[in-house]
Amino acid sequence: MNNPGCSEAAALVAGLLVGLLDIRSVWSMDHEPAGPYVPRERARLLVFADTATLHRLHSVPRVAGVEVLVVTDDDAVQSWAWRRTSASEAFYDEARWAEDGMTVVRVRRKAQLVWPTPAGAK
Repeated sequence: MNNPGCSEAAALVAGLLVGLLDIRSVWSMDHEPAGPYVPRERARLLVFADTATLHRLHSVPRVAGVEVLVVTDDDAVQSWAWRRTSASEAFYDEARWAEDGMTVVRVRRKAQLVWPTPAGAK
């Protein structure tokens, strides 16, 4: 997570984990599938948690430069074609407007596990 919101995102993740122990995993999103990392304007985090945690998140102050998406039903991410390819990496499809502004295209993106740290990682 080397984007402008990196330190803000790290602080947010730490705060979430202290107060919301029902979080199963946190992923950093929007990475290019191939090639060097390209920083984004906003850090995007995908949190897998339960419904109670989602409701508690509404009381957590928002952090500028960080967007948090919460998945409470693992089946819901299937519409993104979410595929975990290793202990710390997953790929998903994101819908975006094409350059013509009239067509929606699906773009393959990569997510990297932020928490829990994969076994064997330092």
